[in-house]
Amino acid sequence: MIKSSVFKDESTLFPEYVPPKLPHREKQLDQLMRIYRPLFSDKLVSVNSALVGQAGLGKTATSKLFGQKIQEMSKHSGSKILFEYMYCSTVRTLPAVLRQIIMKNWKKIPVMGITGNELIIEINDILKRENTRLIIALDDAKLLGGEAIHGLIRSAEYFGYGNAWVSTMIISRPEDWAAHLYPHLIEDVHSVIEFLRYTESELQEILTYRSSISFYEGVLSQENCNMVAKIASETGNARHGIEILRHAGYLAEKSEEKRIIPEMIRIAKNEVYPETSPEILRGLHRHELITALTTATTLKQEVAVPIHKAYEQYCIICEEYQTKPRSTRNFLNYIRVLTDIGLINAVVKNLKRGRRTVITLTDIPASVLEERARKLLEQKGKNSFD
Repeated sequence: MIKSSVFKDESTLFPEYVPPKLPHREKQLDQLMRIYRPLFSDKLVSVNSALVGQAGLGKTATSKLFGQKIQEMSKHSGSKILFEYMYCSTVRTLPAVLRQIIMKNWKKIPVMGITGNELIIEINDILKRENTRLIIALDDAKLLGGEAIHGLIRSAEYFGYGNAWVSTMIISRPEDWAAHLYPHLIEDVHSVIEFLRYTESELQEILTYRSSISFYEGVLSQENCNMVAKIASETGNARHGIEILRHAGYLAEKSEEKRIIPEMIRIAKNEVYPETSPEILRGLHRHELITALTTATTLKQEVAVPIHKAYEQYCIICEEYQTKPRSTRNFLNYIRVLTDIGLINAVVKNLKRGRRTVITLTDIPASVLEERARKLLEQKGKNSFD
C-alpha cells in the first residue's frame, strides 16, 4: 500500500462516506429518531417521512447515519429493524427496488418474473415471518414517481390493520417534491423535514471537522479551510466544499510542500461543479452515459443542438465504444433521464414551420462533462449497464 504524505484517510472525502457525526444536521437526525420511534412498539404501523432540500445539504448522509443508528438501537432493544437505502437513479422502478432488497437480504427467494404487487406481498410475508420492520429510503424518489410510492405505502391497507411491516423515507429536491411527489403523497407522509442551505460559519465547522479526519495535521490551515467554506457558501452546498478539499489535496500531494495553499484551492474550485454530483453520473446506465458524452461533444462549439443532430452524434459515439445504437425512441428516453436529473436541458422552440426540441447544458462545461463521462465509460466496461 502506497502511503500518502497528505491524506490521513482519503476515503473520508468521498461522496459515499458517512461520517460518525454530522455538524448542523443533529436536529434533523433527532427528528427522524422521533418520527420512527413507533417502530419500537408492538403496534404494527407504517411510518413515512420526506427529507426535502437541494443537493449537498446532507439529506443522504443524514438518512444513512439514521439507518445505522436505528439498526444499532434495534439490536439492543430486542426489536428487529432493517434499513435499506436505495438510490433511484440506479434502480428506476419500484419493482426493481423491491427485487434489489430481496436479493440482498433473502438470496434464495426467486424474484424474476414477479410483478410489483407480488413483490410487495412477498416482502410483507417475509417480514411477518421474521418479525422484522423494514424502512426503505428512496433517494431521488422522483424517478420512481409519486403514484408508485403511494401504492407501496397504501399496501398496508391491503394487508389489514396491524400488518404494516414496511415504512418509507422519501428523499427529494424541493422542486421535485412539489411538482411530482407531494400531490400523490399528501395523505401518506406524516412528516416533512426541510434541509436548508448551510451558512458560511456552518460550512467552516463542517469542513474543519472533515479535514481533521482526512488530512494530516498541518496540511490545511484554518485560514485556508475558511477560504473553501466561503467559496461553498455561494451555493450553501457542503458537498461542493468537500470536493474542493479533495481536489486541493491531490494538488498538494503532487507539490513539494505537501500542504494546501490558496492557489491550489482556486484551481480545485475550477475543477468542481456543485450542480453535477458524482453520484448522479455513477448512477447512469451505459447508453445514458453515451448520451451525456454525445451532449458534451456536440455542445463544445454550440449553444444548443437539435435532437436529430444529437442522435447522429450518438450513433457515432456508439460505434467508437463498440456498442450497438438504440432507436431514436430510446435515445429520447435517455435525454429525458438526463433532463430529470438536471444534467442537461431539453427546450422546445417554436419555429415558423413548427416546433423543434433542442438540447443545452446546465452549468457544467462541456469539456468537463466529456472527461467525466469517458472516464466512467472506461470504468464500467463494455457490457456493464448496457
